[in-house]
Amino acid sequence: MKIVPCFSLKRFCYLALLLIQLSVSSVIYASPEISITGLTSELEANARAYLALSKETCETPQWKIKRLFDKSPEQIEKAVRALGYYHSKIQKSLTWEEGCWASVFNIQLGPPMLIKELDIQVLGAGAEEPFFAELLINNSIQIGNIVNHGQYEALKSNLKAQAEAKGYFDNHYELKQLAVDLENNTAKVQLHLQTGNRYYISRITISENALAPEFTRKFLQIEPGEAYDRKKIVEAHQLFDTYGYYKNVQLKYLRKQAEDYYAPLAVNLKNLPRHALSAGVGYDTDLGFRISAGYKNRYLNENGHQFIADLNLSLKKSHFIMEYVLPYNNPLKDRLSFFSGITYEDTTNIDSQKIEVGARLSNRFYGQLVLSEQLKFVAEHFRNSNSAPFQTQFLLVPGIAISNIRAENKGMYLDGYKYMLNLNAAHRSIASNVSFIQTRFNLKMAYSTFWGGRIIAKTDLGATAVDVFTDLPSSYRFYAGGDNSVRGYDYKSIGERNESGDVIGGRYLVTGSLEYEQKIIDAWSIAAFIDAGDAFTSTMNVKFGAGLGVRWYSIVGPVRIDIAVPSEDIGDVHFHFSLSTAL
Repeated sequence: MKIVPCFSLKRFCYLALLLIQLSVSSVIYASPEISITGLTSELEANARAYLALSKETCETPQWKIKRLFDKSPEQIEKAVRALGYYHSKIQKSLTWEEGCWASVFNIQLGPPMLIKELDIQVLGAGAEEPFFAELLINNSIQIGNIVNHGQYEALKSNLKAQAEAKGYFDNHYELKQLAVDLENNTAKVQLHLQTGNRYYISRITISENALAPEFTRKFLQIEPGEAYDRKKIVEAHQLFDTYGYYKNVQLKYLRKQAEDYYAPLAVNLKNLPRHALSAGVGYDTDLGFRISAGYKNRYLNENGHQFIADLNLSLKKSHFIMEYVLPYNNPLKDRLSFFSGITYEDTTNIDSQKIEVGARLSNRFYGQLVLSEQLKFVAEHFRNSNSAPFQTQFLLVPGIAISNIRAENKGMYLDGYKYMLNLNAAHRSIASNVSFIQTRFNLKMAYSTFWGGRIIAKTDLGATAVDVFTDLPSSYRFYAGGDNSVRGYDYKSIGERNESGDVIGGRYLVTGSLEYEQKIIDAWSIAAFIDAGDAFTSTMNVKFGAGLGVRWYSIVGPVRIDIAVPSEDIGDVHFHFSLSTAL
């Protein structure tokens, strides 16, 4: 007998191997089949949730399967009755095949139970409260609807929860019932909530801490004599947590001490340590290795004044900033700060040393929308190319900025947007060596897609009107290129060039980026991107960069590793490494 080699029957062998794999898989991964017919998808899902049989496997003993199977009609009846069907008829069968079992349930629902009468009342002192009226207006139970026990229980719970949240602690139901007429297939819903009297705040006691009681009280948007409102108390708790003065915040309404429905609100606070130190090391391809250190005095005095100092050192760019911050007017929204800083930058085309001193007033309107006004004096010693002489310029720069951020967690991603709009100006007649007006706007958006994907888009736009461009300091010129600009190009390598070919920056900036990110496993994802932009004075010459990257979502933020090529020379591969923000 002649044996034919397997490779001569390649297709046959592949098919045989596939059949073997499928047959083995069917044995290893066999699971029981429960077939339910006659129900809508909602009813079927509810029936499967009630069925104890649905939790069993092929390995479950037959005696247990039979016992649970016998109980299945009762469970299915409860499931469909919860959604308004009280006359169901069930046919069932149970079989064993190839080492596993299968069951079939054929269900005839019969007519639904419809709501004929609806009697929902709020009685007592809270009867006229608008928040109860709003809850009842938005109630999903209506005359003519099919009975839904889940909706009935939810309404019953929501009414009591609202009463508790608004200080009606003595609430109770005088009547609560869902009555059904099986002959006429109609139902009557009755809920009569007696609210009782509302409780009020008699006084507010604040535990002794490092800050003055008058200052601490400003975090409470609550006054003695007000009605109890859980929402306001939660908001106060969040404010105490947000502003960096306190830890272990507790707000307790002492209802057991109530007299004539008035009880005290106790605020127990513990201050965070007065002094906070931080230090770190890092690396990115824009600035190289970095060392950072920070110091914060959280409360210089009992009025909440703070002192902040930050130092960042790298071979290409370093800065040291000190800031004195004090709550202003409304301490929950307004901050007045006085700052001074030194910045040193030494890159291929920029050599700059800058000192600035100024004041800033920040006003938070709602959410994270912040308006900032500032006035600063700047002294900068710089040159914008290796062939240019050093200059020293003095500027008095008033400015205004609007910023906002909206974000929400979506798994490992942070979805939302952030933007900032800046406007700065100076004039030779007011303590400045150059006249200019400059605006800059940057926007970043990130939103999750299906299957663990995310789309990230960002843009950075700027424009400057200046009387003599050569007098404009480096820190007020526009450049592009680098980890957070146009990848595939070196840091600040894109811009207007002089006769020697050196990048001297531009009056205008236009950059944009589009990136798709796909989660692969745990905290890891891959990305593909395209960046484009230019920094120019007269004619825009858009540069493109495209590439691939890897992201690791570490506890300190996303670590980005990108490989990108520029449009001018696709053989010039650039490596980008940086630690970025989640949004």
